[in-house]
Amino acid sequence: MLPTQRSRNRESWGTSMPALPLAPQPMANQPVWRQVARALHDHGAVRCFGLVGGANFKVTHALTELGIPFTSARHEGGAVTMADAAARLTGALTIVSVTAGPGLTNAITGIGEAAKSDTPLVILAGDVPIGDRTSSFSIRQEELVRSVGASWIQIDEPSSSYVCVRKAAAHALRERQVVVISLPVDVQEQMSEAAPWLPLDSLTKPPQPDDAAILAVVDMVRTARRPLILAGHGAEVANAEGLLDRLAGAVDGLLATSLQAHGMFADHPWNLGIAGGYASPAASELIQQSDLVIVFGASLNMWTTKKGRLIRDDARIVQIESRAERFGRFSEVALRIHGDAAQTAHRILEALAASGPSPIGRWRTPEVAAVIHDKSHRHLVHGDRSDGRYIDPRTFTKAVDRILPADRIVVLDGGHFTGWPIHHLSVPDAGSWCMPIAFQSIGLGLAAAIGASVSFPQRLVVLAAGDGGFLMSLAELETAVRLDCRMCILIYNDAAYSAEVHHFKHGYDLDIVRFPETDFARAARGLGAEGATIRNPEDLAALTAWVARGAPGVFVIDARVDPDIAADWFMQVIGTGNL
Repeated sequence: MLPTQRSRNRESWGTSMPALPLAPQPMANQPVWRQVARALHDHGAVRCFGLVGGANFKVTHALTELGIPFTSARHEGGAVTMADAAARLTGALTIVSVTAGPGLTNAITGIGEAAKSDTPLVILAGDVPIGDRTSSFSIRQEELVRSVGASWIQIDEPSSSYVCVRKAAAHALRERQVVVISLPVDVQEQMSEAAPWLPLDSLTKPPQPDDAAILAVVDMVRTARRPLILAGHGAEVANAEGLLDRLAGAVDGLLATSLQAHGMFADHPWNLGIAGGYASPAASELIQQSDLVIVFGASLNMWTTKKGRLIRDDARIVQIESRAERFGRFSEVALRIHGDAAQTAHRILEALAASGPSPIGRWRTPEVAAVIHDKSHRHLVHGDRSDGRYIDPRTFTKAVDRILPADRIVVLDGGHFTGWPIHHLSVPDAGSWCMPIAFQSIGLGLAAAIGASVSFPQRLVVLAAGDGGFLMSLAELETAVRLDCRMCILIYNDAAYSAEVHHFKHGYDLDIVRFPETDFARAARGLGAEGATIRNPEDLAALTAWVARGAPGVFVIDARVDPDIAADWFMQVIGTGNL
């Protein structure tokens, strides 16, 4: 197996991502805002995203003086989501800087998304002087931050500011959490002596799987006829792809992923792709036949299991998870193993080898291979409903996939349209995929795409978004152009919030979720990007020409998709009466 994109991503940072922790340079008596910046620099922070105001200007300026690049967004929510995507794709310590009051409230949806996605981030939040409740900027920061699942600390003692920030960064990386650091402006200006050197580890050793549990998995494998390896976000973070491929081969098993691990095992002949609501007919059929499902780093939530309908009732489920508190959150399992995905896979492979000859192959057959091929989304045939006014979204996506270079980072916003790019837009590997949807918010895709592009400026970033979500974040299109991002934006424009249209179309007036058509191509040109309106496949000649020129800058495709075509995955969801 080739190295995963996540490992290549980390290597590509080269010397710009220093080893952790670093010894600080000697510092004279300095204001706290400089101590905070120095602590983050010494802990290996590689980039800061944000929006500056009076309460965070100085600390942000200090970061840039220390050589940490600063990327200015047009909205704090965009800044956090840019940082979220950058941290997911690089694994590097990433910072966000926002000012007091609305600076933090504007950022809270992005913070909630990052927290629910286990993204390690440090947020520097300017704050009013300690105890000042009369300021227009005064809010209860701690209550707000903790309400969306992030951690919060306040720097209230100058002498400990450096150490506190180092500990916060270590906690964020170790626990994969968002930590918001409150910086009251009065404390920022106080002087502090040079910080003592503390050898703080950024990462701790992952939990070791229990020997008895490993032997129990081996016993299950030897009696299973149709085992399945299901990889989730935890497996991707642990760089476990190669080991899971070997394990699946050793047990004659098939492979599948959760949505967040999409792209793992790309082009593998025995890969079923995404399990759950976005599953192909092949994946749904074959996962239902599995009698043993070994889950590495996936939560088994309602989306991955189709609300429990994807895995048959008598199948045995083994869940490997590095975070013990996640066991039993969504699904009951036969065996829980508290351990890192990669280390646990390695231990299972060793135990299998020591237990004698490998199990006789039972599932990797020509008949199963035919199901995987014939019933994959790539090979299913649909009737093209393009009519000159509207383009069929399936036809559109398949055509774009053929035109764009294969080496790409794919970012998705949320919404009704998502099934079409997930089904028909290829992703080279899990490290080239980002979909900020853990908080179920639309409108985060453009900022995430900018975060990906800033992190990897030479690679083409492909963003797929709906018209509603894109309009929420339109201001950040200026950011993408200003930063000279290399980006292709696919807007599935049906002039509506289509999830609500298709959910409530029987018995309700839909005027409140339908809108006049927005000319995104014209708006893109007004902000300095290129743009084209697509109503039929022939209109994609403009995209072909852009790619032939090397795909420079930002290109916005305003695809006028048929508003009457409902996505299959979405109709299955609302068919249960729940979203």
